[in-house]
Amino acid sequence: MWRYNPLIGNLDKVGLINVAPLCTITTSNWTGSTSGEILFTGDGATKDFLGKVDLPPVNPLNSFTLHYTIGGTTYDATADENGNITGTHITSGTINQDGTYEIHFDTAPDNGTDGTADYDYGIPPSNLGNALDPSNPNPSDWGWTSTTGAGYYAYITFTLPEDGIYLFTGVIENEKSNPTSSLKPKMFVKHWAGINYRYETDLGSVYMDSSKIVVLSPAIVRKNFQIRHYITTACEFKVRFRDIQIFKLNNIAGG
Repeated sequence: MWRYNPLIGNLDKVGLINVAPLCTITTSNWTGSTSGEILFTGDGATKDFLGKVDLPPVNPLNSFTLHYTIGGTTYDATADENGNITGTHITSGTINQDGTYEIHFDTAPDNGTDGTADYDYGIPPSNLGNALDPSNPNPSDWGWTSTTGAGYYAYITFTLPEDGIYLFTGVIENEKSNPTSSLKPKMFVKHWAGINYRYETDLGSVYMDSSKIVVLSPAIVRKNFQIRHYITTACEFKVRFRDIQIFKLNNIAGG
């Protein structure tokens, strides 16, 4: 049975119109840069080093620069667009998008000196338009980033065609590397121009390494809303969207 809602009147007089194809989407806070990350500490004998950087994915690969000291001289080595690292005293080296690296020297780095790296990281999700298309609701490509601690990261902003009352439905797929970390997608609705948000709904906590969340959230929206991802502890995570529908509620009977 339909019930009366004081915000929109009699629900049996309300029609639902999917306006998702009319929306525009922007992403923010998926990328960053870091410098001085310690990859290894020389002991004067070891020539081969491998491991994984703290904030994968490395993107682009040619942003990666390695600093190291041999014979009292500090050198810089750089990666090309394919992740091949070249520099003085380096016989071979690679950095991969997933953050794994392998570096081989012809002479061991000096004892007690650090090999440090600078690089850019993070990939925003792409093909989000497909997730809005009712005739082609394919999932977006993974948005992939890492966090240095707890907080809000990785924003997706939906700009609506006009003010109104909306219902949002969709599937948010998540993967994360840290099983002790919780990933909480939260929806923020902007009630007026500026940076103030007066509506927040927790879309649920994710404690598994992989999960899918279907959300249904009513809101009075000014012009746009965001889905932000709250991370309880530092981790590497991936997020993508599919089957997004944004329904505008129209009072079609004038009641």
